Amino acid sequence: MTALILGPLTGIAGIMWVLLTVVGIEDQARESPVEIGRYTDLIVMGIVAVVIGLAWSVGGFLLVSYMKTGRFLLILASGVALIASVAQLFNRGFGFLFIPIIVSLLIFGLCAVPATGRWIVAHEPGPNPLARD
Repeated sequence: MTALILGPLTGIAGIMWVLLTVVGIEDQARESPVEIGRYTDLIVMGIVAVVIGLAWSVGGFLLVSYMKTGRFLLILASGVALIASVAQLFNRGFGFLFIPIIVSLLIFGLCAVPATGRWIVAHEPGPNPLARD
């Protein structure tokens, strides 16, 4: 459920991040020549946030549908988000990146616990008694 709420919010935040970065580059380019290479990591981080938001949304829907693929997708996306946030924290030193780190750890932890796997297995449909071999 956490991924269903935070997935779209992360995607929207990533889109806004990219737009803000592009507008900032454009504003600085009007005043003086700008090296776009300095801002590449910010644009890549915004694109990664959009992809992670999409993966969290899809993974959340799959997990609510009791599919193991949703659990795997959420663990994978949260791991990537955690690595990207820590890398950006060390690269740029943004203090507000502790929020994505905590959210990534929360989703990763909730999906990785054995109870989530048991919950998925408990809701798997049994064999169809009317089906023939």
